[in-house]
Amino acid sequence: MEVVYYEDKYFDSLNCLLEEVFGVYKTYKSISDDFELIMVNNNEVVGYLALNKCVDTLSGKNYFYVNYVCVKEEHRNQGIAKALFLKVFEICRELDIAYLELTSNSSRVAAHKLYEKLGFSVRETTVFRKELI
Repeated sequence: MEVVYYEDKYFDSLNCLLEEVFGVYKTYKSISDDFELIMVNNNEVVGYLALNKCVDTLSGKNYFYVNYVCVKEEHRNQGIAKALFLKVFEICRELDIAYLELTSNSSRVAAHKLYEKLGFSVRETTVFRKELI
């Protein structure tokens, strides 16, 4: 297994994973300035993590918002999410990214333990969203 940058050739395999874990689909094939990392096992996507590059409007520092961290159920507890994040940390060092932010559903206890082991700290906040389309 290896962590690689997403390529369109993995589109269908990635959508299988996203549908299994989140009930969503990637609707486009080309990517922007953001980063998408996948863990591939025999040409199958078994892990995924998306990074959206942002700028803190007060400090002017660049940061990444981490989206859609997921691992195929039968491949969990094998270090896949950790490997994805280690690649993220490498990218952050190369691009002088100041910090990472992510949100996680309160039911994802195992994920929270991993985030804490990786040095993330919990911020007391509530996330709001207003759907417009």
